[in-house]
Amino acid sequence: MPFTLSHAAAVLPGLRRDGSARGPLVAAALVAGSFAPDIPYFAASVVSGVFRFGHVTHSPAAVPTLDPLIAAGLVGGWLFLRDPLLALLPEGWQGRAATLFSGDRRPWSARTAGWFWLSATIGATTHVGWDTFTHYGRWGVRMLPVLNTVVHGQQLYQWLQYGSSAAALLVLAAFTARALRAAPKEPPPARLPRLTPRGRGG
Repeated sequence: MPFTLSHAAAVLPGLRRDGSARGPLVAAALVAGSFAPDIPYFAASVVSGVFRFGHVTHSPAAVPTLDPLIAAGLVGGWLFLRDPLLALLPEGWQGRAATLFSGDRRPWSARTAGWFWLSATIGATTHVGWDTFTHYGRWGVRMLPVLNTVVHGQQLYQWLQYGSSAAALLVLAAFTARALRAAPKEPPPARLPRLTPRGRGG
């Protein structure tokens, strides 16, 4: 499968350079939704037997139902870990990173929940759609037999996995670097834990 983090590149068109989503979409839900279908594969390392549910989370039925629920759990985990992780950065970058990764600050309501759900569904759709052309037996591979062509000992769809994953990581790195440079240079938010250089591993 394409590298899971690479899937976030597919939702970048829905994000502005400052890290917020375009229109009423929810940035964190877009990104988390793009990761959600792969979560059973990672959860299997701590919960026995979960791996096989990966085919469920990659099914069309799960995209607007189960995957948004998984995305909500991922966003909750991110909000719990975000500030401690930001505190590990050099102080000069904490303010910029906090601005970029603070995401949408809107009052929680049924309307917001609806846009969260739709955003997560969009993210999951990009994930499942991408995988369709990079996995054996999937719809996209069946529709394009050329993807089964063997090149240097690997089917073309496997090379597409590797190549698209690497390219997406480069796109994500470039987006993040540009966004951080463009973010206003501000002092670290008061909510961030204060760590000594030793606490940061320095």
